[in-house]
Amino acid sequence: MLNLIYQSLLTIDLRDKSIQPLLAGGLPTVRRDDSLSYFTFKLRPQAKWDNGTAVTASDVAFSLKLLHSPLLDNERWRAQFNFIKDIIIQPGDSASFTLVCRGYTPEMRLMTGDFFVLPAHRFDPKGLLSNIPFHTIRQKFDSLASTSTFKTYAAFLNQPQFARDTAWVRGSGPYKLKSWRNGQTVVLDKKQGWWGDQVAKEAEILRATPGKIVFQIIPDNAAAIMALKAGQLDLLDDMPLVAFQEMKKNEKYQNKFTFSSPSSFDLVFLGMNGDKPYLQDKHTRQAISHIFNVPQIINSLQGGYATPSVGLVHPEEKQYYNKGLSPVTYDLKKASQLLGQAGWVKTSEGWHKTIANQRQKLELEVIHRAGNSDFEHLAILLKQNAQAIGVPVTIQALESSQIRERLDTKQFDLFFRTLSGNPFSYNLIPLLHTSNKVEGGSNVTGFGTPETDQLLENIASEEGTEQKAVLLKKLQQEMQEQSNWVFLYFLQNKIAVSKRIDAAVVSSLKPGYDLTKFTFKK
Repeated sequence: MLNLIYQSLLTIDLRDKSIQPLLAGGLPTVRRDDSLSYFTFKLRPQAKWDNGTAVTASDVAFSLKLLHSPLLDNERWRAQFNFIKDIIIQPGDSASFTLVCRGYTPEMRLMTGDFFVLPAHRFDPKGLLSNIPFHTIRQKFDSLASTSTFKTYAAFLNQPQFARDTAWVRGSGPYKLKSWRNGQTVVLDKKQGWWGDQVAKEAEILRATPGKIVFQIIPDNAAAIMALKAGQLDLLDDMPLVAFQEMKKNEKYQNKFTFSSPSSFDLVFLGMNGDKPYLQDKHTRQAISHIFNVPQIINSLQGGYATPSVGLVHPEEKQYYNKGLSPVTYDLKKASQLLGQAGWVKTSEGWHKTIANQRQKLELEVIHRAGNSDFEHLAILLKQNAQAIGVPVTIQALESSQIRERLDTKQFDLFFRTLSGNPFSYNLIPLLHTSNKVEGGSNVTGFGTPETDQLLENIASEEGTEQKAVLLKKLQQEMQEQSNWVFLYFLQNKIAVSKRIDAAVVSSLKPGYDLTKFTFKK
């Protein structure tokens, strides 16, 4: 919905995964200078807010200030765009500006334009932030939190009206918020005389066809399937497996819907805490990786709608995927042998090993998000297979906040999780670099060596496809060797689209479809 109401400088065309200018008139020009890089944009002259005023570089600067201001719920975005150090607005040209960035990675060509641009006149009508430079907010974040200016501004911006009030939720995008009925529907209407309609003939990415889009909020899967079957929905994604399979085979529904199962970049994996003394030896972690029967899991839990992988790279990314690497196989005998190699000795009481002059028994806890049935089944299978080789496993279902706290403080053994990625960014430093093994850092599994750190840094900065492929394949090999991560599969989305819709754009990229390109058949 945010993508339909607001806009970013750049976007991705879901049809071919190409980077396209949206609010920007073209892709940025790039200049690199030692430790800094400079991305220069020029906004489309036609881009307008609802009040008829132009979208300007000052709006871009304001939006960056919001991403980094204290006392707002912006931690995720602040971290994601931390590489942007400053913005320079060209004198005498309100449409041109340059983003000053720390370092350089090829992914910045998209990321520098991948944040929502918000109208300063609406979100800061009193101009509280207008005279505070962006770089000042970056440098003095902590001290600014105690100032009256930012306390006043946070109190203003945190009002509910900015999220749901139809008079306030207005952007540069093709749609406006018509209504929001809690727990029922959200309705978006196409704007009359929207500026993008003038440009869409030359810039297809700006074409927005539907006159109205209604999102129905149906918290119960069974009720959602009933609504779909009754023709009350034109699209339903992330369908329950059984319903998807049954409807896809039913001739009645074959005539009403088109069923698609595009790959996604959502990776299901098991993480292991390699900093725990009893999990520090890689052979112990390798042993655990051999107790998963991945093909069987995909068939039983996902009905075949998943793609096994040897690493973080999706197998469809053929130039980067290490097809020469053999998947880890289900082999309980091999798992026991690896435990022996790690120094564990099996007795009638289980596996034991002397660690730091103390006798340690190998027993593990796996945590997962409560309410996720797939994780529940995976945890049960892990427990059963581990028990078969004499390793007791306890299962703990927790809320997301509890899991985050356990991961941040390294108070865990094993965890199941889904990592949402994309094919545009292979800057894996936050997830895997040893500098991020600190408490609260993203490298919670303890993966990494000085050699893999250098590998990650080279991957992040490499522009050449061939050399990046060599580096990524080497990383996949190293990760399988270290086994802090056990890669299970990439999920496939399960989508039904009414055959009333013509030329539906379905994609492996989130959200999985492009509503703006949907048209009804004549």
